Amino acid sequence: MTQAEIKKLASEIIGDGQTPNMWFVTTGPYIKIPNTDFGYHDAMIEGYTDKDTCTHGPFNDFEDAVDCFDEQELDVNYGVGHAMIEDRENGVVVEKWLTKRVQVVYEEDMHDDSHLFYKS
Repeated sequence: MTQAEIKKLASEIIGDGQTPNMWFVTTGPYIKIPNTDFGYHDAMIEGYTDKDTCTHGPFNDFEDAVDCFDEQELDVNYGVGHAMIEDRENGVVVEKWLTKRVQVVYEEDMHDDSHLFYKS
């Protein structure tokens, strides 16, 4: 499939493939998890499914789509880990997402059985 055919197919999936261009804002329960070998991999927020994806629009101009995009709060408690603006001509234009990071913490700990061997 050529690049032009891919763009045409994407425009037909996102909208009706016609002009004027229109924009959509989509949110979903997806997060990114860092992977040292490949950058990131996608994961679903626990307890949510693809059915929890929501699309707003269509918007006739990019500024209205940006206003809607800016209103989207990313929060795992509400199942929103990813938001994007897409249009009929190019596909995804802007996106934001939550990244799950696991931090290793080293704490000092101790076990003392000296009281079994020595009287204090």
